Amino acid sequence: MAARKTIFNDKQRILRLYSSLISHRELSIEEIEDMFFVGRKTVQRDISEIRTFLHDLQIGEPVKSEIIFDRNSKKYRLTEMDNLFAVFDKINQLDEGI
Repeated sequence: MAARKTIFNDKQRILRLYSSLISHRELSIEEIEDMFFVGRKTVQRDISEIRTFLHDLQIGEPVKSEIIFDRNSKKYRLTEMDNLFAVFDKINQLDEGI
């Protein structure tokens, strides 16, 4: 049975990519292209969108989580994951106070 091609809209694709990176995965451009049936430029735009989101989310934080491209492995990965989860906890605490 052939693998079924799933088409994602832009938001779904970006969220799934972000989720994959949070899941401690390192992904090459080719793996992302194959995962979402998109081209290199789309991958670069999606990574840029996630980077902007992370930057805006962590303004004022001393340690920042970011997406880096590891030139040795030729893969993208998310850094400082523990700090990112602490930021999410702060946001959830703010939401609970509303």
